[in-house]
Amino acid sequence: MFSLRVKRVVRHCDSIATLEFEKNLRSYPGQFVMLNVLDYEEIPLSLSSPNSVTVKAVGETTRALVNFKGGEIVGIRGPFGKPFSYSKRALIVAGGIGIAPLRYLYHWLKERNAEVTVFYGVRSKEELVFLDEFEDVHVSTDDGSYGFKGNVIQLLINENVNFDEFERIYCCGPPIMLKSLYELLKEKKVLKKAEFSVERYMRCGIGLCGSCVLENGLRVCREGPVFRGDELTL
Repeated sequence: MFSLRVKRVVRHCDSIATLEFEKNLRSYPGQFVMLNVLDYEEIPLSLSSPNSVTVKAVGETTRALVNFKGGEIVGIRGPFGKPFSYSKRALIVAGGIGIAPLRYLYHWLKERNAEVTVFYGVRSKEELVFLDEFEDVHVSTDDGSYGFKGNVIQLLINENVNFDEFERIYCCGPPIMLKSLYELLKEKKVLKKAEFSVERYMRCGIGLCGSCVLENGLRVCREGPVFRGDELTL
């Protein structure tokens, strides 16, 4: 473990914030770190850039992180895990805080001259983050407060997206959204070119404890967190 100072905190809304560290981590999009806050538990967080994590308050530790002001010291282990792969023509499908690792991926792909289309769904307008960073973006909100009214899967269907146009489909979001997307991509026979970033509870982050093992025996922290669609059963 090593220590890093939080240089700046960007508060997106009451429950979501981005913590920018004082230096970049040698990493690739899709990888995660185990982050330790004094007096709180250690938690896994996907990187939202080479020097940041984006956090949604869902428990004691994440609430403490969202309330950081800047200047705090955190402990870091990692980065760990298998990252996303490169493609020249990419479709990104994000749900909620799943936009965090996909934001890192978006900029990484664009820097390498890829064409990237983003479909992004959240519950309501105030949960939209990084929206102004994306050039070709299609947005849905569950309550209709911004963009299409409905979830991101309904938006994909409503816009009649031709998945065959894309070399790779990158996915991250809550389990219910990933399951629906998995079924849609399976129906369209494009699972093989999809990459899913999967979230599970982790204790060690290095493949020893077994807390993040999937039903098929793969470990999210080692064989993932990014898996090809045809490797999974969601």
